[in-house]
Amino acid sequence: MPRKHKTVNVWVTCPKGSCRIRPSVVKVHPGDSIKFHKPKAATIYFQFSGVGRSFKAKPESKSIKLKIAKSSRPGKYPYAAFCYEKKAFCTGSSMPIIIVPRLL
Repeated sequence: MPRKHKTVNVWVTCPKGSCRIRPSVVKVHPGDSIKFHKPKAATIYFQFSGVGRSFKAKPESKSIKLKIAKSSRPGKYPYAAFCYEKKAFCTGSSMPIIIVPRLL
């Protein structure tokens, strides 16, 4: 039976002084999606390495969705999120990363 694709939620918050990404490490399979939720007033620029493209989450949007291509290879894919209003990169408990595991 084929595996059902899922959506993983990631939150970008902008408390005093900095922006945070939680969770900063996300594990997804090819065909899954990641939904990035953000503060309504913030403009966040995302840059992905290997699994997606660059895009901007405008202030009027509450979230954006990144679909992991079915052709994505297993690996670790770092990404960056930049908050325009804070003029700073968003951080997490570690560098933000997307992990695509090998299928068994």
